[in-house]
Amino acid sequence: MTHEFKTPISTLLVAAEALKKNDSNPGGDRVQRYAQIIQDESLRLKTHVEQILKVAMVESARNNIERQEVNAINLLQMVEEQFKTRLENSGARFELLTELPKDLTLNGDKNHLSNALFNLLDNALKYGGEHVQIRLRAWLKSGQLILEVSDNGPGIPKAVQGMIFEKFYRVSTGNRHDIKGFGLGLSYVKQIVRLHGGQITLRSKEGEGAVFTIKLKPNTP
Repeated sequence: MTHEFKTPISTLLVAAEALKKNDSNPGGDRVQRYAQIIQDESLRLKTHVEQILKVAMVESARNNIERQEVNAINLLQMVEEQFKTRLENSGARFELLTELPKDLTLNGDKNHLSNALFNLLDNALKYGGEHVQIRLRAWLKSGQLILEVSDNGPGIPKAVQGMIFEKFYRVSTGNRHDIKGFGLGLSYVKQIVRLHGGQITLRSKEGEGAVFTIKLKPNTP
């Protein structure tokens, strides 16, 4: 379903970009204007499709968890590679810090776990401002696998921290209208963490960034 929706949208975007770059088109400014409309509306449609698919992903996650042995470091490196692509053309800085044994594993769904971590990183990028510094850190403590996503962005007001994991809740972004979404990201993250027998907590102060901490049970050697 993802492929069927996204392929024609991608084709429209490529075609619009080609029209905009072709100076020899008859019609000149009018073609440029129409090409820009096609591009803008295609991007808007792409955003809506991604959000609809995310709704479906949240609703069906409980029945689609495929448990297998997942290497923790490989999981983190996969998320890092995905997020580096997202960082292109942004002024953000990102680092991955891990103190885990190379052979540490956990039982879970690699795709859902990576999506959950990516959602946290993506939120830090979207809400953190132009030059946000984002960190993904992992270590073992008292027999638990600790995964921490932190940033130095504007933080989350204390008054709303108890609601951010609720479905469809979105923190107000003031005058910023470029942040799109249905408020499903953190609800999805919490659901995935719970389905893996873990916990997620938030620590934040306004003006001092936010820290999301996930605790999971790793496999014992």
